[in-house]
Amino acid sequence: MTPTSPNPYSAPTAAFEGVETGRCRREGGILVASTEEHLPPRCVKCNAPAMMDKPRTFTWHHPGWYVLVPMVVYLIVGLFVRKQATLVLGLCDQHRRQRLHLSLGSLGVFLLGLGGLYLTAVSRTSLLLPSSLIILVSLLLRIAAVRILRPVFIDHHEIRLKGCGPEFLDSLPALKQQGT
Repeated sequence: MTPTSPNPYSAPTAAFEGVETGRCRREGGILVASTEEHLPPRCVKCNAPAMMDKPRTFTWHHPGWYVLVPMVVYLIVGLFVRKQATLVLGLCDQHRRQRLHLSLGSLGVFLLGLGGLYLTAVSRTSLLLPSSLIILVSLLLRIAAVRILRPVFIDHHEIRLKGCGPEFLDSLPALKQQGT
């Protein structure tokens, strides 16, 4: 291959004509976006054209505050030290369906756990522990279904998010390093 020919294995890059992406960049596997602008109209998982969601609010606080978890104080302090940013995310139809199926699956598993608890109460069988574990699994599935991206840092000017697909990140310019 000649050096000027395109790499057939490289991720496709997207053109965002007419969309102001401003400070939307990537830094390794982390999306860095301005808290005042929208993301490009692409799926954040696979970079396909996407219908944009309603604005989504992300909250974050420094992980050091988790030392207060055993105390009720954490609940109160967490409300005061958290930071918020609102972004509009895009998801393609495939990832919307996948999210819906996971959400419906978590509901089904939850109902199965409730059925086990009902059988435990009615017939005095020993399904209490398995039913409780099934309900716990359903709650974890629900969390996975709802979460699209995870904030790792928020300040007044930008938000850093994990969970974007590599295709989406590869379509964004890399964040310029300080002093280079």
